[in-house]
Amino acid sequence: MRDSTPSAAVRHVWRGLAASLVAVAWAALGYGLILSEHDQQAWDDLEAGGRFTANLFVYLPYLALTLPVAVVVVLGLLPASRLLSPLVVATVGIPVFAWWVTVQDYLFDAQPHLSSSLVGCLTADAVAAMAVTGAWIAAGRPGRE
Repeated sequence: MRDSTPSAAVRHVWRGLAASLVAVAWAALGYGLILSEHDQQAWDDLEAGGRFTANLFVYLPYLALTLPVAVVVVLGLLPASRLLSPLVVATVGIPVFAWWVTVQDYLFDAQPHLSSSLVGCLTADAVAAMAVTGAWIAAGRPGRE
């Protein structure tokens, strides 16, 4: 019987890389939304309804989804976890949420660095998708190198 330890190690490396890149993608999006330099004049020019809409439909969902993304990242880094489905959901969900942020075009005036953060987010997520694919391929070949 062949030892499947090398294959398990390769699978764990791919899964850990994917989890780390999911965290980087989510953090890049958060940086663009929350921590990047903002244009106070553009925020002041928004009427109260626009600020309320941004808080309700962009910032609140981002904050609410941060905990599930963190759980997915931790599960992806655990050596005992064999499930790839949470990472797949995260790598699909992050670009969907990034698309939702781009639909809110008024945010680009108020957060000028948001577009570069979105590019970084989508790049990290694309590489995470490749890493999840590598983990999936390694999981499909137990005991082989």
